[in-house]
Amino acid sequence: MNRLTTSIVLIFIAPFLTFGAEAAGVEKKRSYGLRKEGTAHIQLRSMMAPIKKTAKSKRVATSPVTVIMTVSDSKRVGAVCNNSPRINDALMGVWHKNPILQDYLYVRKDHKGKTNVNYRRTKAQKAQDKRLLNVINKAIGANDVTQILIVGGIMQMGGGAVTKLPFSSVNGCDELE
Repeated sequence: MNRLTTSIVLIFIAPFLTFGAEAAGVEKKRSYGLRKEGTAHIQLRSMMAPIKKTAKSKRVATSPVTVIMTVSDSKRVGAVCNNSPRINDALMGVWHKNPILQDYLYVRKDHKGKTNVNYRRTKAQKAQDKRLLNVINKAIGANDVTQILIVGGIMQMGGGAVTKLPFSSVNGCDELE
């Protein structure tokens, strides 16, 4: 009887426990298969990546990062998401050979908590983007990914109350709007 009461209470309380997604500039998209034409943005699950403060520093720290990619055709989102484990493995392989520099990361605090996917980048950052895009596109076997943004820190996956519950399963890839 106690379990039944608890589950009924949770069912009625769960809709009121919705919390906003941490990505203030980009929001989770619920297209249910109906996507607009054009580009789409995809967020991968956050991962721990090796990071160096400067190019000359010898010490490597591990810090959480979130990868946001731009896909040239919104109809290819599913194909790219299905390959998200390959993308993660390819990025980790590249980063362990040559760790990310701290100034390459997009820091949301510097941009008032918003995530601007199309912000200006330096030549060194664009060169790093190109290198990572080549690795990603090689991993998925197509030239679908056109831009990449590595956000320093963790960005929440999913947007509903169910994703906050213990033992909830969330995909490793989420489409952003």
